[in-house]
Amino acid sequence: MSSETPETPLAGADLIEPDLIEPDLIEPDLAEPPVDMWLKVVVGIAVLIGIGLRFAPRSGMWLDEALSSNIAQLPLAEIPSALRRDGHPPLFYVLLHVWTSVGGISDWWIRAFSGVISVLTLPLMYLAGRRLAQRRGAGPLGAQRTGLIALAVTAVLPFGIRYGSEARMYALVMALSTAGYLLVDALLTARFSGTRRWLSFLGAALLASALLWTHYWSLWLLAAVGLVAIFQAWRASSHEGKVGARLLIGALLLGGLSFAPWLPTLLYQSAHTGTPWGERFGPASVVVLTIVDFAGAKYGIAHLFTYLLVPLLLLAALAVIQKARDSQGRATPGSGEQVVLTGSVQPRIRAELLVILLTMSIGWAAMTASSGTFSSRYASGIYPLFLLSIAAGIAVIRSPRGTALMLAVVVLIGSFGAVGAIGGVRSQTGQIAEKILSSEPSASAQSPSVVIACPDQLGVSLQRELELDPSGGLSSSGGLSSSGGLGSEVIPYPMGGDPRFVDWVDYADRNSATSPAQFLEEVAERIPDNATVYLVESPTYRTFEGQCDALLAALAVERDQSLLLAIDDTGLDESANLWAFTPRN
Repeated sequence: MSSETPETPLAGADLIEPDLIEPDLIEPDLAEPPVDMWLKVVVGIAVLIGIGLRFAPRSGMWLDEALSSNIAQLPLAEIPSALRRDGHPPLFYVLLHVWTSVGGISDWWIRAFSGVISVLTLPLMYLAGRRLAQRRGAGPLGAQRTGLIALAVTAVLPFGIRYGSEARMYALVMALSTAGYLLVDALLTARFSGTRRWLSFLGAALLASALLWTHYWSLWLLAAVGLVAIFQAWRASSHEGKVGARLLIGALLLGGLSFAPWLPTLLYQSAHTGTPWGERFGPASVVVLTIVDFAGAKYGIAHLFTYLLVPLLLLAALAVIQKARDSQGRATPGSGEQVVLTGSVQPRIRAELLVILLTMSIGWAAMTASSGTFSSRYASGIYPLFLLSIAAGIAVIRSPRGTALMLAVVVLIGSFGAVGAIGGVRSQTGQIAEKILSSEPSASAQSPSVVIACPDQLGVSLQRELELDPSGGLSSSGGLSSSGGLGSEVIPYPMGGDPRFVDWVDYADRNSATSPAQFLEEVAERIPDNATVYLVESPTYRTFEGQCDALLAALAVERDQSLLLAIDDTGLDESANLWAFTPRN
């Protein structure tokens, strides 16, 4: 066996159905593969690449990022009311508010908050990999070896890098989930006793609370963990195992209780905000979408990544490591080792897969019941479990050189996919802003300009790209400004309010009740007769079917119309046409 000395759980403590391990397949005297130089080199390269890519994006923000930034810049007392109309809990926004108060509101600095959190997740994943390898029934994977593999995989997979470089809460969800994994493992395996066990209990309660205050899909993750804990409290073969499971149940309940003050807001959001922008998905689509997006989705060769990652996951789930056997199935003295695929899920990732399955099932059921939509980013809480499963699959490979080679392939493909994920432009609004600026009439002409965004979702990132200069014209900015004076502003359709925000309350109903003619009548005083009107519009947004086209036609009645920039249909997060309407002589 390896010379590593793992932390030893209390005697007799097991995790999730230990009695289902087939006794004739357990060979505890098998040696752990060594951690050779090549594995360390690959891991080091992966970490350097992963850290660098998390801080590399320079493109402008798209809707979700700009909204997060704008809400976080409000006074702390106003953030809850803004989120009541937006549809999220407040922890991430409060933390981002503190972050921006220290370093400013540039795109890079705001995104760096997620980058720092994502980097801090890397050592946690190393510890989680070690923990997985030390579990009874994991096989001789090697704690340090599995930890290093988990570290490298986490560093370079495109999903983690994308949300580690985006101004959203998903990197925080991943970090909290990873830290929670370590505490859940400590309680369910009765790893500690006395004061350390109680500290694990308090830590689990704190992290459960933080997850709930960060993203609502954490409800389904914690529900899944709770079901696993209840099962262990019933089935554990040792007293310490039962106590650990009961403590975990108590920690989850305590975390849930801490969320009670936010429940009225949650209920209001559930009734009035929802996800009017998204479509509905069946369970198979949810599974496929999640796996493909974890692997990098549309970004370059990473779409093929799933054909490597899924077999690795299956290897971790089904493989048993045993001594080589002769034709009669007998192990011979001095024989080597072999990996045998079985028909049952092995204990090494049984708990992880169970939590993934339960989380996605409960989440899909809740989504269907509430007529909501699904996005793979909602599954950020189970992403660390997916990473650990992939790491375990690589660790099953017995040859040190073969392990390093397989990890190198994962690092290479993952890095290419990650470059695509963070290297491209996410929103066309930066290009639109540049076109508006280059098309502006000269200052001597004293012709005011107005920008209309249809729908309002396009106005958020566009407003961030445009700022009023002292002369009253439009100028490019990486910062944030509110609406300017008469005839020099971004007006969002259909409400005509503050373009920095989107009010999602009763969104679909409100949009269907608004007409372009009514909108133009309401904002008529804000559009001088001699103004050049720039219309940024897209016909692809749900709940706005036909309205932006009607607005286009209404503006053309009294002004000359020209298309300055066509919509980019290459798969950006947001894109739009840019039209100019100039006064007729």
